[in-house]
Amino acid sequence: MRFPPPAVVRSWPKPNYDHPATRGPAIMTVELTILPIALICVALRLWIRIRWLHRSWWDDYLMVLAAIFSIGTTVTVILATQKYGWNSHVWDLRKPTLEVGRKASMAGQTFFVLASGFVKMSILVNYLRIAPEKSVFRRLVWITLGVVTLGMAVFFVALWTQCFPISSYWNLLRVDRDCIPEGPPLITQTVFNVITDFIIYVLPMPILFQLKLPSTQRVGLMILFGVGGVIVVAGSFRAYWVHQVLYGTYDVTWEGFNLWVWTAVETNVGVICGCIPALKPLLFSARSQGNSRYGSQTSWKDRSAPRSWKGAQQMQSQPVDVELDTHGLTADPSIATGEPIAAPPPRYSLNGSDRSSMDKSRVQPWGP
Repeated sequence: MRFPPPAVVRSWPKPNYDHPATRGPAIMTVELTILPIALICVALRLWIRIRWLHRSWWDDYLMVLAAIFSIGTTVTVILATQKYGWNSHVWDLRKPTLEVGRKASMAGQTFFVLASGFVKMSILVNYLRIAPEKSVFRRLVWITLGVVTLGMAVFFVALWTQCFPISSYWNLLRVDRDCIPEGPPLITQTVFNVITDFIIYVLPMPILFQLKLPSTQRVGLMILFGVGGVIVVAGSFRAYWVHQVLYGTYDVTWEGFNLWVWTAVETNVGVICGCIPALKPLLFSARSQGNSRYGSQTSWKDRSAPRSWKGAQQMQSQPVDVELDTHGLTADPSIATGEPIAAPPPRYSLNGSDRSSMDKSRVQPWGP
């Protein structure tokens, strides 16, 4: 927080401690609307992955952690703006309120670093589920995951070591206060978030564009991946308000209100966008997936292998996995690796006309 020069302080109006002007409670409507949507998306994701597909993995657990820290971010935003002065002019706040507001700022930044970091990690780990082995796409995902994890750790440490002792962050008049400038690390963090969000958004696009799918399926996949662009937009708005609060005004509590809004919006939107691909079974019917080139859950080996009538009935009764990470992107690894894939051996039917021309020693009859 920058200390205003004396000329700026003299230009401020007379403090109004009893009835100060405020931004109002509109932020409550925004945050208490978007947070339940994010939690519903996480709950549906877990239900689909655990109860329906029985295929939960680390990306789901990372998204749960992101949702927990997103809750912390949203609660801190509401408390900071409604109780701790971040919706009033700085000249209308007493020193104790300013100190509590700075503590809320430290808590909010901590929750934000963890929430945004775990959202990115969850999305990237989900990419690993669809990335073919030894492909360029898989290598890029691992590199991006390493950069995101390292960035989260660095910014978390930088946040809690910028002042010594840490209480100097909120005790602005402490005699032995020793803090580095708050602006450079915070600006670096916001730029890092926007850049990594954009990279994560465009990372699977080259593979997606090369998939040979019907137009309806292609549009559906574009929509699923396109929602990730919303995180880039939200992060860009937050970056603007970070710069405005740090360098554009001395009335940081009044202008900081907008920064608090976009902080909570970015984390919750990140959770929502990160969960959308996992909700594909609820958004697109299984029948339409089955009609596509890569819509079947079973491979050519599974379809051509003999099985009993009972086993066939059980396979038909199971829910078809139409989730994004098992549809299309894993069916044709040559798209990502550039290596040709050998064609599967010819399939044979078992009707009467074909049995006479086939070697009976190679065909097993249907049945238990």
